[in-house]
Amino acid sequence: MVAEMPFPTSISPARLPESRCGSSRKHPSGVFPRRCGVFLRRSCLTAVAAAAFLLLLAGGFASAAEDSSASQATAATDWRPGGVWTVRDSSHGGSFDCEIVSVAEKETCRVVRLRYPSPVVTELPQNNVIPVEYYLPLNMRPGDEPRPAVVCLHILDGSLELVRALSSVLASRGIPAMVFQLPYYGERGGPNGPRDILASPERFTAVLGQALEEVRRAVDFLASRPEVRADRIGVAGISLGGVVAASAAEREPRLHRAALILAGGDIPAILAAAREAEELRRFLEGLSEEQRAAVWETLRQCDPLYRADALRDRAQAGNVLMINAAEDEVIPRACTEKLAQALGIADKVIWLEGMGHYTSLGALPRVLEVTADFFAQDLPPAVATAPPSTTGGLTPAALLATTLREWTRFYLQEPSPGQCHIVRLSAEVQAEQTRQGGELMLIRGNGYRFRLAGKVPQLGDFTIGQGDYPWMTSVAGRSFAGREGLATVRSPLSYVRPEYLRGARLAVMAVAGAAASPAALEALVEIRESPAEEGRRTLVVTPLGEPRPAARLVYPAGAQVP
Repeated sequence: MVAEMPFPTSISPARLPESRCGSSRKHPSGVFPRRCGVFLRRSCLTAVAAAAFLLLLAGGFASAAEDSSASQATAATDWRPGGVWTVRDSSHGGSFDCEIVSVAEKETCRVVRLRYPSPVVTELPQNNVIPVEYYLPLNMRPGDEPRPAVVCLHILDGSLELVRALSSVLASRGIPAMVFQLPYYGERGGPNGPRDILASPERFTAVLGQALEEVRRAVDFLASRPEVRADRIGVAGISLGGVVAASAAEREPRLHRAALILAGGDIPAILAAAREAEELRRFLEGLSEEQRAAVWETLRQCDPLYRADALRDRAQAGNVLMINAAEDEVIPRACTEKLAQALGIADKVIWLEGMGHYTSLGALPRVLEVTADFFAQDLPPAVATAPPSTTGGLTPAALLATTLREWTRFYLQEPSPGQCHIVRLSAEVQAEQTRQGGELMLIRGNGYRFRLAGKVPQLGDFTIGQGDYPWMTSVAGRSFAGREGLATVRSPLSYVRPEYLRGARLAVMAVAGAAASPAALEALVEIRESPAEEGRRTLVVTPLGEPRPAARLVYPAGAQVP
């Protein structure tokens, strides 16, 4: 439990404050990286399993009517795996079928997995089928007034965690949202994944066009749905997804709103600056002069600056949102400013001051909230957010989110002068036939003041700290004290190797982002509650797609931390 309480004037082996009190103060927003998909999920689970150790270092639509092939889903609340939804008026001509693969019920939304054909046929069969995750609000009823909907586009490395979190939050606010994998990503790719895009200049140029056409197909799907208002469909993208979203909105007038997160224009400048573009730069250098010219021409036509005038009216009407890192090392600030100026909204960009592309994860709570507010402007007045749980107390996802916020607050928010935070951890680890347990208690004060006491296998009991002077006690009970009144007092973290400290800080920011809301957390992990015993609650946390749980958290009766 993290607590803030009066801090003693001198923390020493003889003065250990034992009382603690709860706190629900929100942790501050921070920063939010691009390549954080799998890392975000793993960091969240690492914190669930051993947060204190981390802190030490710094996520009836099927009628009975049947046709000759499959049933057509026709209502807004009863999806059925194996059913088919047919989009009859495609922007590419004709119709196409959407197969319902599975349905998952979450605390904050319903996730329907679909697949339908790409409008572009390539030589790789799996690339011709688009896997989709459709996030639906829980509060929809047949006959409800149609709502806005959003297409969410993923980051460069293809991980879906961030757009899943965004889609979950949108659905929890009453807005249907969908995620799909871009060409050659995930299950759509070959053995080399998206690197196969660089197999030839012809494939590379074709992929750029295919991605934009597939956004149009996503709009076709949403426009066909009875729960969606066809003239209020939007698009949101992060990093690469933001660049694609801008270009797609310029070409597709049915996209009423666009949220461009960590994105910009002037693709040549982005490719010249970004470390992530090194492989693409080598690819371009290996082409003939004629091939290189053709690729650059395709890139020019896909650049958001190329057709910015087509989006300018919507932007000036307040229908384009830009959120960018002020110190972005991947999408240079100048590239963001060029796009904003071309859209006529140079003074409307939301800058995440002091943040870079990779260190912006802590701003995820703010980014999700602002983006959801942006699209929620088109909700019908009668639409409310998903209804709260009627079972009493916090739902499992809300309880876990509260726990993570408490843990990350310990790290991200320094106690006020004269106050302190306390975190206690007892853990039991079983490896093969051996079971070992340990205990830690860390008191963090203002500045560099702290006290760490614990019992760890192979080490035994130990206590170290720093108040007016640094000190420690040995296993044998002997005490060692530093000099009082040192001219320079160093943070204990200054003794940690910088690369470890950076990793720990980024992990804590990842956890803070995951804990932004229960909806965001549900996009990353499966949370199951075991039957209560003697008033205690037990949560079993499993990463999505993993067969085994990562953590089992036991909460005392009435507690919000395990």
